[in-house]
Amino acid sequence: MNNKEDKILNSLAGLQKAAAPDFFYTRLLGRMQNESVPQQKQFFLLSPVFVGAVLFLVLILNVFSIVQLNKTPEQKVTVHSAGPASLQSFADAYNMNTALVYE
Repeated sequence: MNNKEDKILNSLAGLQKAAAPDFFYTRLLGRMQNESVPQQKQFFLLSPVFVGAVLFLVLILNVFSIVQLNKTPEQKVTVHSAGPASLQSFADAYNMNTALVYE
């Protein structure tokens, strides 16, 4: 029994305190502080991909509406000079009888 205890004590005699590399503690503290700060999440509507997609969609809608406006059929203009002036005769005279875009 005494022999076992002596072996254990002799094995412990050569132990030294473990040394940390230079600047270990400052790096560790810096890393811990960076991890403790919560990252701000980017608002989805402000992401560049979403903004680009919305702008592209607006551009496509504008081009589509311009093309549809240019496709309105030409209407025959008949101006009636006999009789009292009415709202319809005024619209006919100044070509304000345009077809609706949504038809």
